[in-house]
Amino acid sequence: MGGGHLAASRGFAALRASRRFPFASMAPKLGRTPRPHSLSPAYPPWRSLRPCSRPPFSRMVCSESPARHGGCRGEAAAHADDDELPGEPARREEQRLRRFREIYDELARGELISLNDLKFALQNAVGDAKVTDEQLDRMMRIADLDNSGSVDFEEFIILFEDIADEDINLRTLAQNWLGFSSSGQDPALIFHLAWRRIVSAAGGEQQLSLPREILFLGGAPGAGKGTMTPFIMHERGLDAKPIVISSLLNSPAAKKIINDGGLVGDLEVFSMLLEELVAPEQRPGALVDGFPRTVVQVKLLQILHDKMSELSRTYDGTEFAFRFPRPRFRMCILYVDEHESIQRQLSRGKHAVEHNRIVEQKGEGKLIEVRETDLSVKAAKARYSLFAESTMAANEALKQLFPYDLINASGSIESVKNGVMQQLAYQSSLELQEDTYNTIKHIPTAADITRHARQHLVSRLDTYQKDFRDTFHAVVKVIEEEFLPAVRRHALIGEARVITRNPEVFSEPLAMDMAVDIMFDRGFALRVEDNTILNQRSFHFKITFRAPELHNVAGGSQIGSGMFSN
Repeated sequence: MGGGHLAASRGFAALRASRRFPFASMAPKLGRTPRPHSLSPAYPPWRSLRPCSRPPFSRMVCSESPARHGGCRGEAAAHADDDELPGEPARREEQRLRRFREIYDELARGELISLNDLKFALQNAVGDAKVTDEQLDRMMRIADLDNSGSVDFEEFIILFEDIADEDINLRTLAQNWLGFSSSGQDPALIFHLAWRRIVSAAGGEQQLSLPREILFLGGAPGAGKGTMTPFIMHERGLDAKPIVISSLLNSPAAKKIINDGGLVGDLEVFSMLLEELVAPEQRPGALVDGFPRTVVQVKLLQILHDKMSELSRTYDGTEFAFRFPRPRFRMCILYVDEHESIQRQLSRGKHAVEHNRIVEQKGEGKLIEVRETDLSVKAAKARYSLFAESTMAANEALKQLFPYDLINASGSIESVKNGVMQQLAYQSSLELQEDTYNTIKHIPTAADITRHARQHLVSRLDTYQKDFRDTFHAVVKVIEEEFLPAVRRHALIGEARVITRNPEVFSEPLAMDMAVDIMFDRGFALRVEDNTILNQRSFHFKITFRAPELHNVAGGSQIGSGMFSN
């Protein structure tokens, strides 16, 4: 924050450690007695600097009592005063506070700033900008530490955290905050604010430490992300604790949004994510559960990937190269349909309620979280709708940017695990270069093609009947007269072969597709070879199906059910 970074670093760390703002000690000199702040659970968790929890990353310098020195601050900032004249930091700090006081007095019609005061000031500062309730609520939620509904002087300063000293004015404040409405978020601005904060906390860009690989795990509610996480981490050799976005959103305000099936703002979420990703333990590789969930978050990932690539090139061949590896992002999305998702959510809620009841009765054990959306069909359905409308739109954008696997998670835990392991092992064996992946990424995966195959099949059959009736009925007749007799003769085997006596039928456009679709709808797999011998065209069909399992008395073994796999 320019010359004011020292004070801001000290202030925000102390705010987290002791819930008081360091500028409050100077408030009496400016004609105001500060009011004490209670521990405010609504204070956004992404603002936490976590004093001393990660020394190698945060470069924090801290004594045992934050109250004695105002909390932790960056190591560089801790030594910034060494070359300054005596009294210079205090004089500069007093000048800053006077600038804040002038702006505060201009806004506050009384002793405190209300929501209306803030709205009036922002509209006057940037006349052509529209100030929305969402933007105002966000500012108040961040600044109003004691949930009083108004902002005092110490709280007001929080809104200027990411603004340089020379830019402290109402117009800059308005421009800095008015980009955060859901209808018009600027990913570049969000990234800039979050990145600048993380670089400042680390003590400089060269002190950052970025992961070699980031695997983003997403999926529908109830798809089993938590269940699959240990298997995925083992497969990829990841040892650090997974970054679960929902676990980071632990404030009451954030929990209410989650329980209502909504999404917390992109700035908060991305700021939390960056703070976790730059932790030293994540350097070998990180797993992120629950991000991205919006198209804006996808754009943030793209900007992050570009930034990491830029840093990798910049520091290649230097002593800092190990901190900035070439980024590898990959996406793993678990998919279940709406019915399965709702059933799993309700089952999870029922299990959690029963578990907690037993724990309370016995007085031993650990209570587990019960989500509001796991107790109501309506809430569970709303949560899935949010996934389908917002998160799936983000996933569609992801496919154009990064390696992407969409995995059907409707089966048993073991079958889903096998599917996940197969996809990850495949990607691991390739480790495609970026140019290679960009060349082939437009080709849809098997999961993409088959995800809505049944719906497309029904639509095609109806179209055949409506628009190509004669050809459709001719194909049905061949199936009845040629295919079915052969199938019945080989019912115990699971395979039949037919050379049609009516090749002219399959010379018609779409006839082959009709035969394949009809047989699939009836439970058969149909393959066809189009041969021309001595100028005569013939069609060879191979029909496979599941044969009954029979016990072979003579051999004492089972036959059928997949005897012929080719």
